[in-house]
This record gives sequence, structure tokens and C-alpha cells, in this order.
Amino acid sequence: MLSQAGWVFMAMSHARHLRDRSNVLNDFSVEVTTKDTAQLAAMSGAIPKGTIISIPFLSTESDADRIMAAKMVRQAGYEPLPHIAARRLGSEAMLSAMLSALVNDAQVSRLLLIAGDADPPKGPFLDTATILRSGLLEQHGIRHVSIAGHPEGHPVQNAAMLRNALMEKRQIMEAAGIEGSIFTQFAFASEPVLAWIGELRRLGIEIPIHVGIPGPASVRTLLKFAAVCGVSASTAVLKKYGLSITQLLSSAGPDSLVSEYATALSNADCGDVRLHFYPFGGLRKTVDWLQVCRMQAP
Repeated sequence: MLSQAGWVFMAMSHARHLRDRSNVLNDFSVEVTTKDTAQLAAMSGAIPKGTIISIPFLSTESDADRIMAAKMVRQAGYEPLPHIAARRLGSEAMLSAMLSALVNDAQVSRLLLIAGDADPPKGPFLDTATILRSGLLEQHGIRHVSIAGHPEGHPVQNAAMLRNALMEKRQIMEAAGIEGSIFTQFAFASEPVLAWIGELRRLGIEIPIHVGIPGPASVRTLLKFAAVCGVSASTAVLKKYGLSITQLLSSAGPDSLVSEYATALSNADCGDVRLHFYPFGGLRKTVDWLQVCRMQAP
């Protein structure tokens, strides 16, 4: 049976845990697909104004769709972060036209650049570094560029290649006077991500890192997205949420994962690290979860 001192210690630990989680949720970002951007206006009370809203580059959508999505994000009071897939761009003129429209119609000042999966490339851009070297971003007033991070590896590039590519892109951006940040893939375990962050900091890469978090969803949906990471990820999903294969329709939230990051980031010098939510179970479910977490904080 716990003594009074023991109960006080537990209460203090719980309060610190809630405070740490509150701190890590103070400056989050969210990925919102083009079709879901229309919901943002109705969520203005749940998502703080100025929050970064990333907009993925989907092959099923047109440039006009992407530009309209960025415009709707801006009109709702948020900071649009459109993704641009280098290998899917047909020409420099196409990129220039898209940048012009994004800047003029949605006051976009930041982008997230990814290589994309088109093989061979549809135009002159082989990767994100090719876009960074083109000078087009500076010409159109883009002041901040985010790049992709892969804490758990990449299906084509090994760890050394990924590390060298990050260093190269950072050097190009520094030379061009462009601010940078990193957005990672979603992961179901914090340990490899925190180790990866530590390695980047030791290499002198000090730019902000937005860590990918899977939003609340059914176990079936989480396993579906985990499949892109390999079979081991499926096991990690079930272990992380204390679920079994017979509970596929149960819903799981990222409470334990967020708590792990909150504790680690409060005790270690990881630099500027924030959470980036992928709403696999739907935007409303993720926003509701965030709102409850923020309300529970002391």
C-alpha cells in the first residue's frame, strides 16, 4: 500500500507527464489532403491559427487542385505547406507556373520538396537537390524549404546515401539563404526516431525536425499504412497499442507514442523537434484527439 509520500510522488509525476505532453503539443503540424482542406474553416477553434498544414502531392490531383487547396488553407488562417514532387514535374516552366500561382493566390512562402516516385523522371528534375539548385525558389520568393527525413530507412537508398543527401541539401539551402526544416515519415516507435535525431544533431544539422505521428484510427487502418514499412511494422503496431489481430475494428490513438516523445524531448537536448500528425483515421478524429489532450494539460 502506498504511503502518503508515494501518492504525492505519483501525482507529481502524472502532472509532469501531462505538462510535458502539453509542451510537445504546443506547436504541432498536420497533413491534410486536398479534399479535406474544406473542413479546416469549421475547425478554427480546435487548431491554433498559424498552424502549419502540409498538403501532399497526390498523382490523382491536378496543379489547379493543389493551388486551390493551399488557398483554402490560407483563407482558414493557417500556414500552407504544399508538397512538390521533383520527378513528377514535366519542365522548369511547369514548376515556375506552379510557384507563381501558389505565391500569388495563397501567399505560400514555404514548400516541402520530395523526390517523388516517377521512374524515369517526367522532366529535368531528378531529385529535390535539382530543384534547390535551379534558383526558381528564390526567384518566386520561397523563403523556407522542408525536406523529407527517413529515420527508419528508405527502400532504395542506404543510410550513408540518405545522410549525404541531407548534408548536400542543407548546404545548398544555406548558400541560397533559404531556411530549412525536416519532416519525417510516420513511425510507430520512438526509439529509432530519437536515435536518428541524435545522429543528425551530432553531424551539425540543427534545423527544426517535425516527427511523423500516426493519428488515431482503427487497427485495420493503422496496419494498412504500416504495410508500406514492412511486416515488422505490423507487429510494432499491435505491440505499441496493446492490441491483437482479433481487434481490427478497435480504435487506437497515439497517446503512448506522444508521451514517449514528450518525456524524451524534455530530458534531452534534441534541438527544435515538433510533432507532425498524419490523420489516417480522418482529420476530425485527429483534431478531436488533439483537443482532448490539450484540455487535459495542467
